[in-house]
Amino acid sequence: MFTVHIDDSGSEPQQLVANATALIIPGRRIPALQVEWDNLKRKYGFSCFHMSEFSARNGEHEPNFAAWDEDTRNKVFERVRSICKKYGVLPMSKTVYRKDYDEVVPEIIRKRAGMFHFTWAIRSLITRLRLWRKEFSPDHPLEYLFDYMGEAKRNKRRKEIEDLMDQAEDAASRRGESGEFTNWAFRRRCDIPGLQCVDVIAWAIYQHGLLAFTRKPPHADAVTTWSDFSKYRGGRWGFDTTVTRDNLQKWVDAELEDGASLKAFGEWEGRKKIRDKAKHAKS
Repeated sequence: MFTVHIDDSGSEPQQLVANATALIIPGRRIPALQVEWDNLKRKYGFSCFHMSEFSARNGEHEPNFAAWDEDTRNKVFERVRSICKKYGVLPMSKTVYRKDYDEVVPEIIRKRAGMFHFTWAIRSLITRLRLWRKEFSPDHPLEYLFDYMGEAKRNKRRKEIEDLMDQAEDAASRRGESGEFTNWAFRRRCDIPGLQCVDVIAWAIYQHGLLAFTRKPPHADAVTTWSDFSKYRGGRWGFDTTVTRDNLQKWVDAELEDGASLKAFGEWEGRKKIRDKAKHAKS
């Protein structure tokens, strides 16, 4: 069985670019990953690795990355990337430009696909992961771990992802694949080494997404990470898609012409209202 660790860099609604990135790790390898990660933390005296704070040399929180000398910094950074490659079967990512999403995707589709551009990126990533699973792990559904976003009642971003996974399972059940999307949870990054690993990859891809869409030069650490991972396994380690405006428009046109997804969403919405009403009555 494989566990998919998912990070959504640039997920704040005001961010110009968003990407949803997944790192697939075999379940049987996670205990070894945990041991190696704990040893790294113990050796260098940190409790949680966050790529954006590391690159910014943030000294306001623990660990104090601003206090690390260059030798320590380089050793930890190289080791973190090495662990990502050692335990990750494959990373994959979808990157979308907020301006394109806001201008191209009409409200009738956004209601189904996601009001936020990062939700659409996650939905597209989940579809790609399902296709990968059917080819490489046909007998075992994937486990999905999302970086914690706070409580759903106070966080529209998390609520959209919860609905997204519910819709995915609803569609899977109608295809005769019940249970495809039931094994998922939000977990705190600092408790899960895989979420700290995928954070590194997502941050680098986010930086290159800014370059692609806004011409903002990427941080030097992002260039190092991108170069390192893109060369791994002869350039076959990774699946990164930057969604162009034209491709986004083609997707919208196909959705409007076909109408099947919008119909399925309306049916799911009706079933959800019935379930929510039943839960409310029980409580």
